[in-house]
Amino acid sequence: MQMAQRGFTLIEIMVVVVIMGILAALVVPKLMGRTDDARIIAAKQDVATIMQGLKLYRLDNQRYPTTEQGLQALITKPISGPDANGWKTGGYLDKL
Repeated sequence: MQMAQRGFTLIEIMVVVVIMGILAALVVPKLMGRTDDARIIAAKQDVATIMQGLKLYRLDNQRYPTTEQGLQALITKPISGPDANGWKTGGYLDKL
């Protein structure tokens, strides 16, 4: 009487490993490209937020911040350069 064969043969295991390798080779590059897309979208949103802050600053102060004042003028009231008399308490951006 022969005993029933148990387990997998070496060839069966190798076939499964090859299939998993092929699937990984197809899926991983697609997932890696998604992180780049997400970073691009986030950067575009950040630029749009800064642009909106600059527009609001200009509406309140009749000018954009000077180069010396920089984008920091959107967060804290400038102490140098042209006066920002219309500067709103709380600023125009939460952070840079």
